[in-house]
Amino acid sequence: MRATQATHDEQATAVTEQLAARIATTRFEDLPAAVVQFSKNSILDTTGVALAGAVEPGARILARYIENNSGGAACSLIGQGKKSSPRNAALANGTAAHMLGYSDLSVTPVVHPSISVLPAVLGLAEARHASGKAIVTAHVLGVEIACKLGEVVGAAFNQKGWHPCSVLGGFGATAGAAKVIGLDAARTANALGLAGMQASGIKAGMGTMAKAYGAGRAAENGVVAAELAEMGFTGPATVLEGVDGFLQTFGDGVSGARLIDTFGKPYHFVKPGITLKPYPSCTCSHTSINAVLMLMQQHGFGADDVAAVECSVSPAVANYLKYPRPRNALEAKYSLQFCVAAALMDGRIEIKTFADGRVNDPRVVELMKRIRMTVSPELAALGFNPDIAPFGSRVAIRLKDGRELFRRQDKGPWEPETTPSWDELLPKFRSCAERVLDNTHIDDVIGFIAEIESHENITRLMDLIRA
Repeated sequence: MRATQATHDEQATAVTEQLAARIATTRFEDLPAAVVQFSKNSILDTTGVALAGAVEPGARILARYIENNSGGAACSLIGQGKKSSPRNAALANGTAAHMLGYSDLSVTPVVHPSISVLPAVLGLAEARHASGKAIVTAHVLGVEIACKLGEVVGAAFNQKGWHPCSVLGGFGATAGAAKVIGLDAARTANALGLAGMQASGIKAGMGTMAKAYGAGRAAENGVVAAELAEMGFTGPATVLEGVDGFLQTFGDGVSGARLIDTFGKPYHFVKPGITLKPYPSCTCSHTSINAVLMLMQQHGFGADDVAAVECSVSPAVANYLKYPRPRNALEAKYSLQFCVAAALMDGRIEIKTFADGRVNDPRVVELMKRIRMTVSPELAALGFNPDIAPFGSRVAIRLKDGRELFRRQDKGPWEPETTPSWDELLPKFRSCAERVLDNTHIDDVIGFIAEIESHENITRLMDLIRA
């Protein structure tokens, strides 16, 4: 018992150092084949949602700002037809990747890891001509850090109002950036220390362009931290476990031993796995959307037949979906009432569902009045986002003809247990990419990412997705 306790105490006092060493020494060849494939699926998915998000107003505004303040032109702004510096490219591409709220998610810490990690990795990889293997390795390690940190600090971190994408994403982006430029363990530790000095972001931005901007800033911070560390700039080498470090300030003093115990054992991509998104709205809405669509398919009714809907949900759902009467498309993505109303009216949820005009359509507004969200006592008793049903919903629909329908939906359709294959992801990717690219270029992007580990550099890919 004493030996075990001593081992954990030693780990707890050197968490940053040990993680930095693992990041610096992990090779592509060390990654299980399943992890490589999950990473490639995620790279495809994130690239697609970044292309789709690049045409949104917020992404266009930021691209103009960057063009006006550009300090170089080595890295591609996805979907913008422009180049800029690595940090600016990470900022623009990370923001674009989160603009539609359509990217991959780790459910337990409620963080979208790839939207910050991948833009940081791609920006530096393009500038430094890194190989496809280096990109996959850096992406896996960045996702691992962001998600495992989130697991350690737990739900309380989220409930306090911190935005996981902004805070955890910055550490993930830094780990990925440090790996892709080949920092040794000591400089990786310094980079993580600098990431901690920049860690910030609150959930007040949900329903505005600022939500995506937080993810972009995390990606940018990762590039800056890694590049400064490469030049010899130092940061706190005990940033995670030290006095006034991340685990104390963001995690109420929780031990970091679990980080060392679980890092890569297995990789987060394998267990608990990453959730991919079939609908371009907050993941917390997906269980209710799916339940409504399944009930419509089974019982053959439409919006005009509905007298009332009640969705009894987990506390996490109620925490995130805070716009019962959204005023615009961005707020609508965080409105259970709008998402359910749109599903009832259209029988589907897609990118074009979320438009300002649609939110203010009198028919939609009237239908939203008949949709109610409550917190399920059963789920609340299990915690903020319980493992059995993190974003669970119990949907009860009363029809005008007197029928009462019910469906229990514990998880969404693309959770780790039911993760889509590469081929099943392709229709989503195409629907996103076609907002920017023609069919020939879409096919070329798919082909490149499918074999990314065989490419010596990613110049061709970045030329394609720059559009």
